[in-house]
Amino acid sequence: METLTAISVTVIAAIMVLGLIFMIPVLLQIRRTAREAEKLIDTVRAQVAPVSRDIVVISREVISILQSIHRQVDRVEEGLETVNDMVISVKEFQEELKWRTGKPLLQLAAVIGGLKRGFEAVARMFKS
Repeated sequence: METLTAISVTVIAAIMVLGLIFMIPVLLQIRRTAREAEKLIDTVRAQVAPVSRDIVVISREVISILQSIHRQVDRVEEGLETVNDMVISVKEFQEELKWRTGKPLLQLAAVIGGLKRGFEAVARMFKS
């Protein structure tokens, strides 16, 4: 029985050695992968900080531009209201001018028409 135990221990030891031999390349590959992952993380970390700063700067500039556009829109609205008020004032002035000049022009036209008829009547009298 001792021989059987010795053989079993030897076989188990041989399997463990073979397993260890096969595990060495796997462990080395895991180690290389871990190093590459660490390098990648360092690279990403180094690039994330400037990119995040740039994003902050860009977002502040966008906010500033949007505020400027908002102010300009307010000014345009005020300008449009002023133009609208001016158009209304011009229309009112036009109506007032029409009213004030229309009546005298009609009277003048009537007077000129009367004068014309008067001259025609006088001219007919001298012809006859």
